[in-house]
Amino acid sequence: MAKKNKVTRISLMGGIIGALTTNPRKALEDEINKGNQEGWNAIHIEPHKTTNLFIAGLQIVVLILTLGLFTWGGGYLVLFEREE
Repeated sequence: MAKKNKVTRISLMGGIIGALTTNPRKALEDEINKGNQEGWNAIHIEPHKTTNLFIAGLQIVVLILTLGLFTWGGGYLVLFEREE
């Protein structure tokens, strides 16, 4: 049997709103449970951060314009695998 892989990205919020409402553990658990129900097995979880200087600058501008309330944050990449 051949193995098939897929990668999903879990996005998290930043700023004060993200700090109060985002639960990274629950987001990961929900995504892994969803994958398990579809027959996928999570085999690797990697933190995902923006390394693009333009995007990082844009995140800072959005954070300033919203007075620290919101910006999009990092997240996680989850690698799933299943038998075909």
